Amino acid sequence: MFSLAGFLELMDDEELDEPTKQEFLDQMREQVTRLTKLASDLLDLSRLDAGRMSVDREPVDLARLGEELAEEFGPTARASGHELELEEHDGAVADADELRVFQIGRILVENALFHTPSGTAVRLRALQREGSAVLEVEDEGAGIPHEQRDQLFERFYRLDGTRASGSGLGLAIAKELAELMDGRITIESEPGRTVFALVLPLGAGRFYRENAPAPALS
Repeated sequence: MFSLAGFLELMDDEELDEPTKQEFLDQMREQVTRLTKLASDLLDLSRLDAGRMSVDREPVDLARLGEELAEEFGPTARASGHELELEEHDGAVADADELRVFQIGRILVENALFHTPSGTAVRLRALQREGSAVLEVEDEGAGIPHEQRDQLFERFYRLDGTRASGSGLGLAIAKELAELMDGRITIESEPGRTVFALVLPLGAGRFYRENAPAPALS
């Protein structure tokens, strides 16, 4: 808030040139976005802590949600120099809350794009595995040390050596939302490959499409 106030004061300077004003406006927008996200995350956590976060249970087409995530984050991926790929799916259907599954998916994709270098790929896939419906987000980052994996889901935790961004609450919220739906989030990681998987109870029915998954966005 203090930096926003400082930018507003600087904007009153009549001698400020237009490119500098635009730069200040862009930075102010970024800060407003961060503050809005922080407020939303804190509200979600307060509801979770108070037991007031409700979830619906319905058949959720994970492949379709993957397509929506790829479409939403396509511009972000291109801007950051990533390739966002939607891989083949097998019609996985989860018994879950569609809104909350999408919220978790957004957290996982956003983290993958932010914490991996430009020029690498992020892959989305929906599948059935061992009696569960699974939405996976795979990246080509440096990998996560084994001793830090459990800590990733702690509130305000950030990996050593990563850029500070966001509220540090996303994965904590994702974990608690997954558990509300009788699911979990797993991590597989090694240098050059990390997979976050949202594992949910399998729902009834299957969804079929005539069209293949959308092509890679790069």
